[in-house]
Amino acid sequence: MVCERELSHFMNQLRSEANISVIDSVQTIASIASVKFLELDKERYSLPDELSLGAILKEGAFLAEKVKAVLNEIEAHVPFLKGVYEFSDLFDRLSNNTLYHLLSRIHSFAFTKEQWKQWIESLFVYAGNMAGVEGVELITPAGVNELGIRLLSMEGGEFYDGASGLSGTLCAASEYARRHHCEVALYGQEINQRAWALGKLRLLFHDRTDARLVKGDTLTEPAFVEGNKLKKFDYIMMNFPFGMRINNYEQLMNDRYDRFVYGRLPRTSADMAFILHALSSLKENGKAVLVVTNGTLFRRGPEEVIREHLLAADMIESIIALPSSLFHGAAIQINLLVLNKNKSAEREGNILFINAENYYGERRRGRKYLRQEDIDRIVAIYHEGLEMDEVSKFVSVQEIEEANLLSNRYLQSSEWTIEPYGKVKFYHDHIKNLPCVQPLKRIGTFYRGINISAKDAETENGPYKVIKLSDVQNGEVLIDQLASYEITNNAKIESYLVQEGDVIISVRGAGIKIAVIPPHEGDILISHNFIGIRPHRHVDPFYLKIFLESPVGQYLLLSKQAGTNVTILNMKDLENIPIPMRSFEEQKEIIMSYLEEQKHIQDMMKQLEKQRLESSLKLYEKMGIRSTFTLMQS
Repeated sequence: MVCERELSHFMNQLRSEANISVIDSVQTIASIASVKFLELDKERYSLPDELSLGAILKEGAFLAEKVKAVLNEIEAHVPFLKGVYEFSDLFDRLSNNTLYHLLSRIHSFAFTKEQWKQWIESLFVYAGNMAGVEGVELITPAGVNELGIRLLSMEGGEFYDGASGLSGTLCAASEYARRHHCEVALYGQEINQRAWALGKLRLLFHDRTDARLVKGDTLTEPAFVEGNKLKKFDYIMMNFPFGMRINNYEQLMNDRYDRFVYGRLPRTSADMAFILHALSSLKENGKAVLVVTNGTLFRRGPEEVIREHLLAADMIESIIALPSSLFHGAAIQINLLVLNKNKSAEREGNILFINAENYYGERRRGRKYLRQEDIDRIVAIYHEGLEMDEVSKFVSVQEIEEANLLSNRYLQSSEWTIEPYGKVKFYHDHIKNLPCVQPLKRIGTFYRGINISAKDAETENGPYKVIKLSDVQNGEVLIDQLASYEITNNAKIESYLVQEGDVIISVRGAGIKIAVIPPHEGDILISHNFIGIRPHRHVDPFYLKIFLESPVGQYLLLSKQAGTNVTILNMKDLENIPIPMRSFEEQKEIIMSYLEEQKHIQDMMKQLEKQRLESSLKLYEKMGIRSTFTLMQS
């Protein structure tokens, strides 16, 4: 078999000589290889002898023109490949010597069909590792494909992928059907013409020229319809483009196939459009596995309404959180959303949440992948309905809060890294049973920060000062360094003003900053990166701050963070953080005692630092160098 080193040589030679992209290189190599592969099926497609690499190589000169002519003739003999070689002008960019080397090396391969299938998969995997962001858009990791297909447990029927990319998912479905000796018809649609062409070539090497793979926009022009209705499929798996903006919004909202009845689509993301398209394409006993980001599972607005309706219809069977960094060149975390129109009786009204974030192996440069044992473990948990501490749990639809489907809302790890304490183990039952607990919203009023726009100029004498993330260090607001602003649109400016004793909490970014507003003069606002809490009169702000900075407080805050690229702490989640309250007198006593101890410790540290300095000076005296310098500060 051709090893990775030779694939690397092929790709690098093409890219260095012709300066063509990774995808173009794959197109060039796979097109040439398809000619050799089809020689194994000459009789099946009635291919004459001159449509072969051997015949091309005999000529020696003008190879690019001869390759293009052969590919054109192959399209006429093999209907499945019609339009696939449209990019054959790539051969014109190669020298005759390079093309001859490539043709002769591939011509030397004496592979069986099974070996050709393994070879084409090696080519696509290698290309995916090189392609970076380009590969993320088109290539689903092999482990994710295998996992999703195994969750479907296909027993024959029709399989569909409406965002087929390079047909990796379709090929994984075909491989599953082959191993399990069942007949599965393949259907796919892909809007990217280059991906569609490569996907067809990939299916060719899998000997699936019976697959129906169509070019086009799945959302606006779905390819598979029967009359005025969508064709229905037994099984669906899709890895659609994450966060793609909807360009034809009005057309979708007036959809002739009535796919979007679960709620109004957002304009900014097509995620829900793809999900509802998949649901509409399922038969009454069908099942779908969809690859989604965290944002799809918790974003507010129209998407929350759609999730609520999906929950009410009991269409969601499972949410599986997978590790981050599975896609090459992207650190995003993905999830598998499992839709089932025919849940078993014992699963009706429930969702199986599975946290598989820690199930992975690691390759070079920190890239993660699903090992076979990881896939086997997740599949077993899903099919057997296993409930395991911190890993998997059935949650009733009624328990789902605000249609938030993030697994960590219902499956929280007991071990977290909390600075400066390091790794900490928490006991959920003990936290739940803390005495005199009140939700944070009952002990203070909340207000948001202001979003400074480009029109709001930073100026030395502006009437307002704004607290930004960088202005909070070591739990204190650096009041003296705050920047001043001239804020033009100040209709609601009063709602952003802080008061002495307010507690502010950062709600964006990995680390959480907490501070109490000190005495100050003038008008000070908090930026949109903070939420302010004005404690009621019976609450000491420093008591609240110290609790939130404690390991338990940090755990309660960090476990509520969500986000795809930037973690966000939602105000509603913050309002419901449980606070163990004491009487105001007890709070004061606790804080006074703590502050006295802290002052005592600081005094001791100063004394020890003084002793350390004196010890060093004695040493320098003995060394005879003390007279060479004078300390300017004592």
